[in-house]
Amino acid sequence: MHQSPYVIHRDILLNGMYGTAYRLQEFVLYQLDPGRYTFDIDEHRGGFDSVHLQIYQDMKQWYWDNGPSSAGFKDVAEALQDRYTRRAQENLEELYLLQAMQPSDFPAEPGEIPADFHRHAVERAELLHREYVGKGFINE
Repeated sequence: MHQSPYVIHRDILLNGMYGTAYRLQEFVLYQLDPGRYTFDIDEHRGGFDSVHLQIYQDMKQWYWDNGPSSAGFKDVAEALQDRYTRRAQENLEELYLLQAMQPSDFPAEPGEIPADFHRHAVERAELLHREYVGKGFINE
């Protein structure tokens, strides 16, 4: 391989908004800081098609051969880190706002119960927060 897979697949890594693209993004973060970010290919291998599995293998080999200062890696990794950290922080701020809000004040569709919509919004924000913490995007 003569060109960095982080350069070749930059669009997928930075703009891919589907399952295997997210897993590849998580792998890049794991390569950036394995003590902070979690990734286990065995949890995801079944969801990878041959194209995405090859991208994963190419990134793994390229990083092994060329290290973290190789072409494209740092730019992609830092952009992903910034994005996921920002999303995790925004979600946590939303969770705090929801927790401080009176359920009856939550906006709801006509005929719906505001407290139900509020409860669902809190549950969703809590779930996302647990996922972000589990993946290392934000601390508890």
